[in-house]
Amino acid sequence: MKKILLGTCLTLATVLPQMALAGGWATAPQANTIIRQLSTLNDNQVRTGENVKDLEEQVESSMEEAADRIIAALRSHSGEQSAYQDKQIEATRRITDAAELNATERMRQEFRARAESGEFDPSPDICLLAGLFRDSGATAPNPRGSTTVAGARQLNNGADPAVRQGGTARAKSMIDDRAELQGTMGGFADPTVDPAAILQNPTLSIESDEDRRAAERLVRNLTDPNPPRPVTAAELQTPAGVARAEQRAIQETRNNASAETVSMVMNMRTEVGPADPWRPYVEDISNYNRPLGDEVSEMQAIDIRTLRHYAPKPEVFQERAAWSEKQLLQEILDVMAINARMNYMQLELDTRRAIVETQILSILNNGG
Repeated sequence: MKKILLGTCLTLATVLPQMALAGGWATAPQANTIIRQLSTLNDNQVRTGENVKDLEEQVESSMEEAADRIIAALRSHSGEQSAYQDKQIEATRRITDAAELNATERMRQEFRARAESGEFDPSPDICLLAGLFRDSGATAPNPRGSTTVAGARQLNNGADPAVRQGGTARAKSMIDDRAELQGTMGGFADPTVDPAAILQNPTLSIESDEDRRAAERLVRNLTDPNPPRPVTAAELQTPAGVARAEQRAIQETRNNASAETVSMVMNMRTEVGPADPWRPYVEDISNYNRPLGDEVSEMQAIDIRTLRHYAPKPEVFQERAAWSEKQLLQEILDVMAINARMNYMQLELDTRRAIVETQILSILNNGG
């Protein structure tokens, strides 16, 4: 545009001086020529402006089209990048899933192999013990020691006619019971005077009336072998009777302390459950030489469980050598449970022994 205007100005500058050189002001034809030239210049200027405007519009349109193409290209590139990233993420996810599946399958195979090797199998002893104490336990409804001691105490307090008679009748009653009750309480030759009838029987099978009588006579001989004749109501009205009743009360207190210890020893041997569940234990012991009847006591159950740990057959010992850590830990827990129960039973006996020792100390301090 600037170049066109400059050209027009130069043309006018050329024509006007020539006209002036020709003799002053131009003639009418010359003026018309000038007007026509100016009109032509004006038209050219208008057309040039329109061309410039068209050119500007074309440039603007071209720029907008180029911008649109660039934006479309950027969007296409961004979409391609996003699709590529999505594909990368999907590929990574599939690789990760495959690795996790492989790891899971590998772990499953490892645990299956360990399970097939017996690593997670429970201890055979635990399998035998499972449910064993569900229907039976270590406490009998009628403990043998408690009932036997109570019966012996009643006999010595006058329920036995020989005690009420005293003297020779009482002594003869003891001798007659010894002769009559031989071979009872599990076949012992002299059960009324031999504590082995209790101590060597892990389970006391006192079924018959003779067994009961023999047990009561043994307890009487152990705790109060020479009970005095009971004090009658009439004797209690006299000073001598009151003094004798006092001495009998002191004697019964000391006798009851020792009788309670015997009661505890017998209670541990009371039948508490069937023997059949324990027979697999006995079969695994190298040499179990104690009688096993239809019922077992808590003492015999502990005896069997202890010997199965301590003196198993060689093949059982070899099987344990191949046990897993879990099986061995269960075995150790079983041993600890046995020891805990034995310690508690020892505590029970020790408390009773403390009472007996107190009575002994009292006798020594008081002179009788």
